[in-house]
Amino acid sequence: MIIAFLISLIITVILHEAAHLIVAKKCGCGVIKYSIGFGKPILFSKKIGDTIYQLTPWIFLGGYCELKGELNTTEDKDAFINLPYRKKLAIVVAGCVINIITGIIASIVGLLINNTWVSFFGYLSILLGITNLLPLAPCLDGGYIVYYPLSLKIWGIEKGTEIFNKAVKISLIIVIALNILSIPLLIPLILSKGLTW
Repeated sequence: MIIAFLISLIITVILHEAAHLIVAKKCGCGVIKYSIGFGKPILFSKKIGDTIYQLTPWIFLGGYCELKGELNTTEDKDAFINLPYRKKLAIVVAGCVINIITGIIASIVGLLINNTWVSFFGYLSILLGITNLLPLAPCLDGGYIVYYPLSLKIWGIEKGTEIFNKAVKISLIIVIALNILSIPLLIPLILSKGLTW
């Protein structure tokens, strides 16, 4: 079950970040980096067009899609900050939506074919899609939906972007630390579920 959990987590992250990437490009937003994992890209890194695609050693901690003008002000038309709100919203929710949709499909297929690994992937994908959509921290998608426009409205574009940028960096460190600290707690839970499934 630990192997199933890790494989499910990687697939969920790949799909989540790929959805951000695809929708961003469709909305005319520049994408600087598509990363599976955090840290230096010592496993794989290749620039295709204007986007760097990379795989890093800290693959189990998540991933990210770095958008042009996401956390800084610029005059570039293809910058995230200069897009209409509806396009920003589409880019931000894309990852969560794909996780929830693939999770529902995998859960149903897993139940129909009586495959616990497929069901497990489905449940994990739905859980990660929903929790990432909640405004629990500025670095999560829900944080971009709520706190980003709120920061711009309260402090204006320049100061609001600067404040939100700092909040994202701090909350990202906290979220990664919580992910690392939760691993010892998840292993017994996964093993016990594996015995009952």
